[in-house]
Amino acid sequence: MEEHVADALKMAGSVLLFVIALSISINAFGEARQTAQIVLDYQDREYDYTYVEDNGTTQRNVGIETMIPSIYKAYRENYKIVFDSQKLLERNKGLYQKRVKSGNFIPVFSIDLEQEVLGSNADREEFIEAILYGPSQETKTKFLTNSGIMLNNEGIYDIIVRNKYTFVEKLGVYYQEEIQPTSGSPDANKMKKRVITYSDT
Repeated sequence: MEEHVADALKMAGSVLLFVIALSISINAFGEARQTAQIVLDYQDREYDYTYVEDNGTTQRNVGIETMIPSIYKAYRENYKIVFDSQKLLERNKGLYQKRVKSGNFIPVFSIDLEQEVLGSNADREEFIEAILYGPSQETKTKFLTNSGIMLNNEGIYDIIVRNKYTFVEKLGVYYQEEIQPTSGSPDANKMKKRVITYSDT
């Protein structure tokens, strides 16, 4: 009889320990989730408070310090960056030049990595940095050979800083499926594309 009581007490103790361990684990996971959410909120603070969707009606004057994070979002997120600037791009023949079927190169005035086959994320980041800060000869050769892209010798960062240019930043959003007439996707399944346009002040 005493053995049965001892076994019952051991089982009750084991159940109690299990319940305590389970409660601690659930509490720890809850705190970890809250911490992760706080970190994400801080990381996305600029997105939440700066890039407010307003169907293209939001605009402000900005300099290079504001433009750089936006340009990096072109490859980190689903962004398209458009430059409608004569003073910046006339001398540069676009942000870069793209080889077409005829073998000629045409200037490109936007950054939309969905439209360029660049391989890995490292290649995309190298491409963005080359547009911003200018490419090395090795980088120029690599993109010309692999992607038919001719990069400019000078990045737009140096041009903007040297000339103290500022731009009007305009924000907009469209559904990618809207430019594909054959798409019959319902709105809930459509993918939004955020567009940032920089034009001369």
